[in-house]
Formats: sequence, C-alpha cells, structure tokens
Amino acid sequence: MRVRCPQCHAEYIYDEARFGSAEKKLLKCSRCSAIFEVVNPNFAEGDPVDATGIGKAGRSPRTVRTPTAAVRLEPESPELPKLAPLPKDMRFALAVISGDQAGRVFKITKPRSFIGRGPDMDIQIIDGEVSRRHAMLEVRGEDGHLVDLGSTNGTFVGGERVEHATLSHQGEFTIGSTTLMYLVTSLKE
Repeated sequence: MRVRCPQCHAEYIYDEARFGSAEKKLLKCSRCSAIFEVVNPNFAEGDPVDATGIGKAGRSPRTVRTPTAAVRLEPESPELPKLAPLPKDMRFALAVISGDQAGRVFKITKPRSFIGRGPDMDIQIIDGEVSRRHAMLEVRGEDGHLVDLGSTNGTFVGGERVEHATLSHQGEFTIGSTTLMYLVTSLKE
C-alpha cells in the first residue's frame, strides 16, 4: 500500500504484511522526521467514517500525525534497489577527519547508509551546515557510492560540488564543515 507523510508529503510503499495482526503502525518519515500513524486497511474498512473522512475515535482512516516513537521507514523506489550484503571479509567505516566530531569513526554495517544531521540517520553528523538528510552511501564491492540527497549546502569531493561520486579506500568528501574519509579494511591474512 502507498502511504504519505502528512507533513512533507513524501510517499512510501509499505508492505501490508508488516502490520501482522496490528490495527496500526507508527512510522517515521525519513525525509522530514515527522512521525505518523498508518492504519491497517483491513481494520480501516470496517471503521464508520463521517462526511469529513474521520473515522471513529476521531482519527483519519489513512494517516494521523502523532508525537510518539516510531519505526524507521526508508523510501522504496526504483532508484533504491536492493544491494548485495557487505562482504564478510571486509570492514567499512567513515572517519571524521575535520570538523566538530574529528576523530570519530562510524562503522558501516549495512550496504546502504544515510548520512545527515537528523537523529534517525545511520551516520549522524552534528554540524549546523549539514542537512537533516544530507547524503547516502552505498557500498558495492569495495567502492563507496556517495549520493547527495538534495542537501542545501552540497556534498564536495576534491573541492568540487557533486551529486554523486565513487569513493575508494581513503577517499575524502565534505558535507557542511565536516570532512569524512571512507575506509576499507580487509580481514584476509
């Protein structure tokens, strides 16, 4: 089923099987971090709905914004195909080499990681010049494929603003006032 964030109107595909026997699920928009409720359509069909489209208990049968905790949801679209798992004999990380978090190392534990200032990001960069959802890093083989997600201040590789770039071991990129280095370590002896 398609769900839409009531705040920024980002659309997502949500697998109805994820409801299980639950009447509703809380989701967090990965674009604007709004938390909203999605009602299982099997339950919503039986709810009486008045002329305003509001069901019993005063809730919309589709979505309602609520201020409670949520499940992380990433947009599913043709631009985000499934990726192969990370190679078991390799370790990947991003090291902050300049900026307020200099010296911090973020382990990359999945093939696609989201980078930004937002609290729900896989790699959270505390920097006022970094967008809430700034960039995405996809690991394919040993290379890191960096994609800017329409950030306000841009993503830079070699001093030039890029929309996408391929990083190899010790490749550097800058977001906001933070520079990160992509690290690849082989566990083979």
